Amino acid sequence: MKMLKRYVLTQFIKVYLLTATGLIGIFLIVDFFERIDEFLAKDAPMIDLISYYIFKIPFIAFYMAPQGVLLATVITLASIARNNEFTAMKACGISITGITFPIIGASFIIALMVLVSSEFLSPVTNQKMNYIFMGKIQARASYGKIPTENLWFKSVNGDIWNIDYFDPYKSRLEGVIILKPGLDHSIIQRIDAKEAIWSINKWEFVDGYIRKFDKNGIKSTKYFDKKNFITPETPDNLSKAHKRPEEMSLSELYKKIQMQALKGADTSMSWIQLHRTISYPFISVVMALLAIPLSIRSSRHGGLLFCVSVNIAMGFAFSFLYAMGISLGKGGTFDPILATWGPNLLFTVLGFYLLLTMDSEKAFPI
Repeated sequence: MKMLKRYVLTQFIKVYLLTATGLIGIFLIVDFFERIDEFLAKDAPMIDLISYYIFKIPFIAFYMAPQGVLLATVITLASIARNNEFTAMKACGISITGITFPIIGASFIIALMVLVSSEFLSPVTNQKMNYIFMGKIQARASYGKIPTENLWFKSVNGDIWNIDYFDPYKSRLEGVIILKPGLDHSIIQRIDAKEAIWSINKWEFVDGYIRKFDKNGIKSTKYFDKKNFITPETPDNLSKAHKRPEEMSLSELYKKIQMQALKGADTSMSWIQLHRTISYPFISVVMALLAIPLSIRSSRHGGLLFCVSVNIAMGFAFSFLYAMGISLGKGGTFDPILATWGPNLLFTVLGFYLLLTMDSEKAFPI
């Protein structure tokens, strides 16, 4: 029994590595032909082109993991069924369900690996990927800008910052205003600067003025060409304020939600993004749970093509419901947890039902 489980697991891992590599390769090739004109138009150096696609691999791997598990499960079990090995196992009184459990275990490990990647690897590579394409190739004026609704933020020392533009890669600010409140919460000082550049653990403010206030109004105004200020805010702190959702780790997303809640802002979109990032990797487990019984059942009633067709149809049905759930969640119809985890739960129940009734001779028992 252990040898059979090891055999099935080994076959699954081999096929998964091949299918995952193939899917990533196909995606990269298609993306290459879609974007190469933009790289050539900007006369981009080869290092930017190579770096862009290296950094894109974790992004693709995140979204291709469930599809890889689905195809690997179908191909592995279909090849075993084609050699009538399941028939021989059943004749010897060996549980087919038990033999396929290693596939579910492997899919769970794959899901955990993808989840860990989304916390530590993908945010970094996604940010570098977006900077190369959006910041350098497309030269989007909006890339790196802080959205209007996040224009103001409070520093840890109580200062209130207002920034028009932030380039996280050059550690440069434009249109900076810093308001310093007093003990009675009235503004006692205001710093304005055309720009600020991070240099050796401090900000160098350029072309601005310092205005101080008292009870009667403006107390003094001093202009400067360049002036250094030591503040608790660093480029790393500020970069977290402008990151795109795919550039944020799970912990950063959660901190963003906490900050939005403290400000009284709507957190539903951020909750959906957080739960989507957590729930998506576990689609791999759902795909395995469904593909195992569907592959074995359909192989009894048709060939490999029928087996693959049935599973692809199931995959499309799941994708449709998952996308619909996300849309309804963003529209406020569904709770973020229901919107992101609902399809997983529904198809997991269906998968277990099909597994428990796998000995039925019907293709799809009701």
